[in-house]
Amino acid sequence: MCCDGTLYLHAVLDPGERGNLPEKIEERSYTLAGKDYFLLPCLYFEGKCTIYDLQRAKVCGSYRCQLLKDIAEGNVSQTEALDIVAEAAATRTKLLKEYLRITGDDDGITFKKLHSRLGKLIQDTVPGGETENEMELLRARCNIFEALLIKHFRSADDFEKLVMK
Repeated sequence: MCCDGTLYLHAVLDPGERGNLPEKIEERSYTLAGKDYFLLPCLYFEGKCTIYDLQRAKVCGSYRCQLLKDIAEGNVSQTEALDIVAEAAATRTKLLKEYLRITGDDDGITFKKLHSRLGKLIQDTVPGGETENEMELLRARCNIFEALLIKHFRSADDFEKLVMK
């Protein structure tokens, strides 16, 4: 979920990595406020990393979600973790399908993009209309899913950064 745009819109690159990365990552890299990033979803992710054994961004091999940390610390079993991932993936799929049904927007949207677009879409709909109600309900479901992502996949440090914005 870190590579497919569910958790993040971009990944942070270490200084000096740009110019030394696979082509599709380089094409989607950019600099903002002196830091380098590349856009997610990663174009080398097809259900799994297709360049895992090649040189890639450091973050690709070093990122550990909260769930992996919990497994390593013995707080969650591997079986429990796989169940959590399966539940999260199924929920994400349902939310994306609902968004597509309501909006007709089929541009390969990721969860993070969907979540950030909903506020604008709701604002632009006819007040009190059926579509507004459906989008409000979808936004509520997305917020609940975001809470699940924060609990199991984002680190406690990430959560503090999100809350303290």
